[in-house]
Amino acid sequence: MLKKLDRVLGPAARILGSCLPKVQRKLRPLKLVLRPGGMGDLICADIALQELGLRARDFLWLIENRSRPWAEYRGLSFLCYDQHPQRVLGKIWRSHSVVINTEQLYGLAQGCALLAKAPGGRIACFETIRGARRAQIVIPYDWRDAHETLEFARLFAASLDLPEPARHRPPRSRLQPAAGPPLVVVAGCQSRSRALGFERWTRLVESWHKGRRFLIAASPADAAFADRLAHRFDGIASRFEGDFPQLCQTISQSLEMLTMDGGAVHMASFFGVPTLAVFTSGRSRKWAPLAQGSRIIRRHDLPCQPCTKFGQVPPCPIQYQCLELRNFDGDCSDSE
Repeated sequence: MLKKLDRVLGPAARILGSCLPKVQRKLRPLKLVLRPGGMGDLICADIALQELGLRARDFLWLIENRSRPWAEYRGLSFLCYDQHPQRVLGKIWRSHSVVINTEQLYGLAQGCALLAKAPGGRIACFETIRGARRAQIVIPYDWRDAHETLEFARLFAASLDLPEPARHRPPRSRLQPAAGPPLVVVAGCQSRSRALGFERWTRLVESWHKGRRFLIAASPADAAFADRLAHRFDGIASRFEGDFPQLCQTISQSLEMLTMDGGAVHMASFFGVPTLAVFTSGRSRKWAPLAQGSRIIRRHDLPCQPCTKFGQVPPCPIQYQCLELRNFDGDCSDSE
């Protein structure tokens, strides 16, 4: 709803953020990072800081509640702006000398950044965000091809007066030894553009597991589908049962992972776990798995693919043919 109303509410929010009394409050010791969006975005920002030699826990994060599991797992200082928003905005009001707005488009986040900036402070943001002209540091943003972790790293570096990071980085190495079985993370079942059918998931898993025993994990929303898939591979597959920290530990020690484009890809990237990631409408260059030995499966014969822009998938006139993986013949021949 807020995304749909952003063009209407954004200008008012930015004016309000600029015009409220510029009272000098006691500055908070942590620089503020605004990271609206899903958990995958937060993980990419975490990776970006790590590759700059910085620690995510040395910042205060303003995030959505759906990103809370990763923030708690990583021990971050954070506030959820969609829980008790008046209280949260009161806590950050005019109290940060550096505000890093990682939002790529929507201007409501810029209104929040203006509210949080202390008198004489500075805001850093991408030039594509609505209201970018009100920031003190503005850098270009490649929404098409550059990996999101690189774009976040460039923004962090500019805001903290660090050298711009190299565009070509080596693959990420494992943080922990491979001590666990391969892992399938079912994802995308609730998204029209990423909802692979049961038979396609079955064919992918059959070609991937090569007789090895493996685990199947899923979010609560995809649990029923994952149960069905585990039943299909009864005797070979087991269902992961555990909380979010246990899932992180399982991913970090997994031999390798198969999943759909989404948050699980970025979790595997953080831990350096090789991943076979399926891409449909999403931008494989922007969201590719980063671990050494990772691969991607996607179609190569659709001129409209990828169609996602700023994380949004437009209505599809060809019934999401990218889901069909038409050239996939059971041996990962579409992988790259």
